[in-house]
Amino acid sequence: MPTAAVARAADAPTREATLTIGLAVLGVFVTYVPISATSVALTTIGTATGASTADLQWVSDAYVIPMAATVLSAGVLGDLYGRRRAFIVGMLLTVLGAIVAGSAGLASGSTAVHTLWLGQAVSGLGAGLLLPTTLALIGHAVPDPRRRGRFIGMWATGLMLGLALGPIISGSLLEATDDLGWIFAPTAALALAAGGVALALLPESKAPEGRRPDWGGQACATVTIASSIYATISGGQHGWSATSTWLGYAVAVIALIGFVAVELTTETPLMDLRLFRSADFTAAGVSALVALFSVVGAFFLLSLFLGYVQHLSALEIGGRMVFVTGVGALVPPFLGPFLHRLQPLLLLAGGLAVSAVGVVALTGIEAGTGYADLAWRLAIFGVGLAITMTTVSTAAINAVSWQQAGMAAATNTALRQYGGALGPAILGVVFSDRLAAGATPTEAVHTALVVNATLLGIAALLCLAAGVVDGVRRRVRPSVGMSATGDR
Repeated sequence: MPTAAVARAADAPTREATLTIGLAVLGVFVTYVPISATSVALTTIGTATGASTADLQWVSDAYVIPMAATVLSAGVLGDLYGRRRAFIVGMLLTVLGAIVAGSAGLASGSTAVHTLWLGQAVSGLGAGLLLPTTLALIGHAVPDPRRRGRFIGMWATGLMLGLALGPIISGSLLEATDDLGWIFAPTAALALAAGGVALALLPESKAPEGRRPDWGGQACATVTIASSIYATISGGQHGWSATSTWLGYAVAVIALIGFVAVELTTETPLMDLRLFRSADFTAAGVSALVALFSVVGAFFLLSLFLGYVQHLSALEIGGRMVFVTGVGALVPPFLGPFLHRLQPLLLLAGGLAVSAVGVVALTGIEAGTGYADLAWRLAIFGVGLAITMTTVSTAAINAVSWQQAGMAAATNTALRQYGGALGPAILGVVFSDRLAAGATPTEAVHTALVVNATLLGIAALLCLAAGVVDGVRRRVRPSVGMSATGDR
């Protein structure tokens, strides 16, 4: 017993490390609350402002696009100028964006919609700065990778709790105030408190050696992400032959070519493209993209369905969405033993497959589908999502050498956030196109959900194939090694 007590004491983080870890978990919670909080308010926003489906797509994407673009450089900026500073600036941007978005409640019509977009974009910049910074803070506070896994699990739980509580917070405030501006108040308050504590107590940490911003790569990545999303939404709104649509895609392709050229020639790339030579890493990257594509896209569709077809309030919508994220938040603590015993890619394939089953089940919902009949479908989706989101970073890091682990994690995170931006854009376009073709809103939602489930299934098969090949390769290598030893 004394030996065990000593071991536990040695493993316990210091008071300073505990503060750092707590702020990191709070930071990722703050970044993910807005993703789900605004989704349940889409019907309210549409009714209050007269916003079109395309306008509502931008309410979601205005937050996720800057988040996806900023993630690439945020880790470098934190290493160069200080993670404490990056954390505080990220929180200040989050507060500023929430205040701007909240002021949309004082406006009406297109002015309110545009104000929402602006506020969401500013908050998204802050979120993009916070996401890698929070992980870097944990890495600095707990340098031993064997002990760090437990705290990364806490970080993942904070992420899932942000997604889980966002709809409840948003729905409750809309129910109480009937003012969409108030849904941004909790985010502003939490970010202000976290920033204040960090300013007063969080120690600074840097790792500037060999780090340099890649502004050319950052500019090309931002244009690629924004232009591709703009062109997709424009295609659904104005038609696929519209000038704005093909011009948007043309700009995205040119920017992507520029990004590849810059990353292959610079000494300090944002993204080491050689990582994609690994089939395992590529499978993990595709899975990360599809995972957030699926959840943000599904939230977008279900919010419209539950609001416009079932005529539910924002709080009632939130009470149903919690079966995705709330159930999902309970899963990560139970995954630890499986991550040690199973090949991460195979576990990832299982999570994606379960998610696909949940989305297929959701294609059976109708205008008269009751609470319990919807809940079990959402819960299956939530379990699969939690397995996927908890496993995907481990799968990406395991696919590369330890020297490339940081770059692999950052690239995987950027792909995940880009998927979150693509979800409402692509599935919203499928929904709008089906409506334009004469389908009912329920039929349009079903079609978009089939697209969602198909992508999840493809990603699951990709991970399964990569995992099986990797397993065979691991078995063959020891055999080859023993054979060679015997021959000598």
